[in-house]
Amino acid sequence: MPSLPEIVTLVVDGQALQGWQTVAVTRAAEAAAIHFSLAASNPAWSAQAKLLRRGRLLEIYTSPDAGQGMGSFSGGDLLCTGHVDEYEVESAVGTHEVGISGRSKAGDAIDCPPVRHKTGLVENKDLKDVATEFDEWKIGFQADVALPKLPEVQLVPGQSMFQVLEREARHLGVLLTGQPDGSVKITRAGSNRHAGALVHGEPPCGRWKLNISIRNKRSAVHVRGQRSSGTDRESLRQEEVARDGSVGRHRPYILFNEGDHTSKELKRRGQWERLRRSGSGISIALRVSTWRDDGGQLWQPGHLVPVVWDEEEIDQDLAVKSVTYNQAVTDGEGGGTWADLTLVDPRTLGGKAAGSGSGSGAGGGGGSESEDFAGGLGDDADFGGGNTSESE
Repeated sequence: MPSLPEIVTLVVDGQALQGWQTVAVTRAAEAAAIHFSLAASNPAWSAQAKLLRRGRLLEIYTSPDAGQGMGSFSGGDLLCTGHVDEYEVESAVGTHEVGISGRSKAGDAIDCPPVRHKTGLVENKDLKDVATEFDEWKIGFQADVALPKLPEVQLVPGQSMFQVLEREARHLGVLLTGQPDGSVKITRAGSNRHAGALVHGEPPCGRWKLNISIRNKRSAVHVRGQRSSGTDRESLRQEEVARDGSVGRHRPYILFNEGDHTSKELKRRGQWERLRRSGSGISIALRVSTWRDDGGQLWQPGHLVPVVWDEEEIDQDLAVKSVTYNQAVTDGEGGGTWADLTLVDPRTLGGKAAGSGSGSGAGGGGGSESEDFAGGLGDDADFGGGNTSESE
């Protein structure tokens, strides 16, 4: 995809506001809300901008500027649907700057607890249906993975809606990812792929930063818990251990389970934690000169993309953990259109282990390559790979 500037349009109450000098919109696979900040100097629509102070629902669209320039709004790719959290105006002689920042529709449910549910208890529903029942904000939830029914989910007084949902998501090994229409998808990485490849030294790639680290990796994850009923040892002193043979050092981790779960559920929780930590051994921060892949699609969190960096012996699929779409219009240096990508082993986001190319990109940070969490979430899950989960 050629590197083109983008025409960013914010629509609120039927008013289309263009001409932003700075734009930053961030999407992350592990974030239920999309974050945005925009600013414009001497905007011709300053009066209309006051609509943004009233908490109205807004939409942010973008389309490549192929020479048509700004003007009438005719749609584009939706970046975000949400609300302004902060509105700022700076004014001096000859200048007037409007700046806003906010989040997609999930923002309020991240901050606030549900108060309208009659009992605060949902029984025998999957996570999507639980979220829908607690959804006072009309966020909307969708899922592209199979979800089991949960015996019960209890609101904890004072906790926000997403604190409750994230607690259950961790046990299921799923992510809550914000979508451009304001909804939240319950998902795992790796089911979709970007067109083209990111190759060191070739456009649209600019600055690269590789990190291979053992800091978050653990040789064994001990998950400990207690059942709400029963007096035998299995009820009072639950423990499951998930081991990572790739660490090579004694680096244990104790995870205290939240809630009342079976040994099988503790085992799944341990495997999710181990694989996420194992996959976190490699990450790449990469700046690219376009918001889009070779097929014209905006960079998407959770999508796979082939990454090649011969000098560092990296040739494998990585997953987009986060993307920030940036644009700055300036008279001097520092302007342009670019995207900042964070790329990780797909296992970090619940996907399959990255496929190996010449030299393999796992290096010292990737862990064993045969593991697949996404394919083993059923009741009879086989987490495979020689790194087993066992009771001690």
